[in-house]
Amino acid sequence: MFEKTFHFCPVGLAHVSIDGSFIRVNKKLCDFLGYAEKELTKLTFQELTAPEYLDEDLDYLENLLKGKIDTYSLEKRYIRRDGEYVWAKLTVSLVRDKTNNPDYFISVVEDIDDKKRIQSELFQIDALFSKIVSAFSDRTFIWVATPDLGKMQYVNDGYENIFGRNEYELYCHPMRFLDYVHEDDKARVLKVFNRRPLQNWDIQYRIYDSKGEIKYLHDRGSLIFDDRERESRILGTADDITREKVQQQALMSAVTKLEHLSKTDSLTGLANRREIFSQLSDEIARMDRGQQTSTLVYIDLNKFKEINDKYGHKLGDKALVTFSESMSQLLRDSDRFGRIGGDEFVILLYGTSGKEAEAFFERAAQCKFQIKVSESEVVPIEYSVGWVEWHEDITSVQEWLDRADEEMYGKKHCRQAEIIIDKAV
Repeated sequence: MFEKTFHFCPVGLAHVSIDGSFIRVNKKLCDFLGYAEKELTKLTFQELTAPEYLDEDLDYLENLLKGKIDTYSLEKRYIRRDGEYVWAKLTVSLVRDKTNNPDYFISVVEDIDDKKRIQSELFQIDALFSKIVSAFSDRTFIWVATPDLGKMQYVNDGYENIFGRNEYELYCHPMRFLDYVHEDDKARVLKVFNRRPLQNWDIQYRIYDSKGEIKYLHDRGSLIFDDRERESRILGTADDITREKVQQQALMSAVTKLEHLSKTDSLTGLANRREIFSQLSDEIARMDRGQQTSTLVYIDLNKFKEINDKYGHKLGDKALVTFSESMSQLLRDSDRFGRIGGDEFVILLYGTSGKEAEAFFERAAQCKFQIKVSESEVVPIEYSVGWVEWHEDITSVQEWLDRADEEMYGKKHCRQAEIIIDKAV
């Protein structure tokens, strides 16, 4: 019975030796960390703990071994087999042998990754909606859900004000509000929400509130994308247009702000990959009409991985932000600047020739791009660039981008060769 309890427990369980190696693990822990049982028992918890949480964990273990505490719990991140970081709540107690010497640890690992992610998302959403919701929550129902509509992440007071029902039912059953759609409109509304993959929508329909009264809703929804172009959430806004007319302008303003969120890189505030591709497509269309040509610049930060490895990802993120802010100050309002992923950036120098682009980066080379690590240490942010002036034989945004990328890597390799020769001399 105890053996089955261990292996089939709905949370991760492990017996861990005093040195940190896994002695026994259950299926839930294996699934959570992405390892087979034989693989996991060859590892230590130190290897699987995110570096920034290891010292705290070890301090607790030391106090446990010294008998200062009987057990401890902390929330920390583990490193899965696929390299992803996941959140868990760890609870540890110590088992002693017959002579009262430490024998092994019992670790309970609870998967709280979804909880942590939701908390983070809710924090961002709360900041975004705080002023908007206060302006028209009495007449507008706003909700945010996961892309599969399986979990409701946010519901404002508008649901109770319009439907006359408690928002808690949506957290239990995210699409419960569809049960109250007027029978003559239900087939049309369900067709929209049952579509897979779900697409942006803009529909009007009627619902029954808790008193049985009919209300008219103008329901709009959009997909929000993250910086990797993955659907991260779905936003729905249903305006009570039975009485509401004044708030239409405020609603449109809110939708505009939320659409901006889907076009912006969350770390640097620059245009994300999806948005910069759209801007480049518009620029090609403009130049195809015979207007002044522009130059596309591809930028790659040098030794960025070394910064992450040596100083941590937090400083690496700071380097990306600092570089973005410093470069933005050198650009004109007509230029376009975006982050397309990782440490790679794209700049559209509007109405600028290749020679003018070269002159621009000669001036940029005189500017300091650096981050302060401590009072005595400053880390330079170095980068490689390549640019291509648009001409008529370029047929697409991707081709233009690829050519600029090739130019950048060509210059980067030449520079590396020069450094090697200099060192040899």
